[in-house]
Amino acid sequence: MNELQFPGLYIDDSANSHEILPYLYRSGYYCLILTDSLAEVCTKYGRLHYDYCDGTFIGYRPDTVCMEIFHPDLFKGRILEKTIEEYTFLSYALKEALHVSLKEKQILSSYVDDIRRELHYDTDSYKHTILTRHIIRLLDYATHFYERQFIVRELNNERLIRQYEKLVRQYIDEGKLTQEPLISAYCAEQLHLSEAYFNDLLELQLGHKHNCHIQLQRIEIAKEKIRSSGESLSQIVYELGFPSVQYFSFIFKKITEITPKEYR
Repeated sequence: MNELQFPGLYIDDSANSHEILPYLYRSGYYCLILTDSLAEVCTKYGRLHYDYCDGTFIGYRPDTVCMEIFHPDLFKGRILEKTIEEYTFLSYALKEALHVSLKEKQILSSYVDDIRRELHYDTDSYKHTILTRHIIRLLDYATHFYERQFIVRELNNERLIRQYEKLVRQYIDEGKLTQEPLISAYCAEQLHLSEAYFNDLLELQLGHKHNCHIQLQRIEIAKEKIRSSGESLSQIVYELGFPSVQYFSFIFKKITEITPKEYR
């Protein structure tokens, strides 16, 4: 079995990494793949064909079957603007892979080359810091290009958002919130997305995440009911799944800046 070139880091340009990969996954390593050969596997995102055919970039969290593999311990003691968990694309599904242009592929490849080049230098007190900075830049550029991909797919994303809003409204109107919360994992499943991709999509398209959207929608429906129905406040609170009138009033005033009584 090949040895790690540096503690916590492994790079392989060959297709025959089967001996070491299972061990690395089980040991908590993250995997980044930049390839030409997987483009045909990721040819569709929903009804939208892939944006570029020059390469495909895929990230994997530990313990998944899957270029560069690194362990989060590599970053210990380093001052980071982000934690590894904040690079949410590492939890995206294969069909949500990043399809890169030739220029983007060259940029990602250049950072891998920087890492490879550093591995060949003698070990000194700066080697660890330089390697982690190269990996962070690679992750940051992948996030940057993913945001570009979200923008390119804006029309398809708007369709998904409409489906999501319809799902939320239907769930609330049917009184299901009185029985159980509408969790993001369920919404993602209904839209055929990974939960990580779904949450990033909401934040980029709506400016907030699922739980915040549920609150906003419940308040909007509450406003409709307060204006047009003769229902008591306690009945409205129950129908919308709030735990108490006091809690509802607190949320309502926080969002609208007036109390439910003043609104009515």
